[in-house]
Amino acid sequence: MPINQDLLNRVEASADDWGPNGHLGNDAAHAKKVDESKGVDEALGLHPISIRFTKELVRDLKAIAQLNGMGYQPLIREICKRFVDAEKKAILRDQAVRRQRELERERELERQAEEAAAAVEQAEAQPQEEDHARLAA
Repeated sequence: MPINQDLLNRVEASADDWGPNGHLGNDAAHAKKVDESKGVDEALGLHPISIRFTKELVRDLKAIAQLNGMGYQPLIREICKRFVDAEKKAILRDQAVRRQRELERERELERQAEEAAAAVEQAEAQPQEEDHARLAA
């Protein structure tokens, strides 16, 4: 299921309203215990995972994300997506190069087989020509 980009943008845009200084979740009017995380993940096509990074890496990711006006988790998703896209392209490119080499090798083998067949024909025809020359003499 593709990610609903509009919903994702709205969720990410509201990120600053949450947390210790935000008005959402800190005001009783906005606080309600609900287990809708599965619904949100489903709606966005997300699959939660657990991963461990060094504290320094998380700090750097957060700084980069802030400079790009986004949360660090969406940044990590974007980094992973770019990597996967690049790897898929590299794999396809490698397969195309490998297939091209195979085709070139097949053509070379066919050319060699044709040359060998022509050499055999020539060798078989040569004794007949010598026999005709001897008979004519």
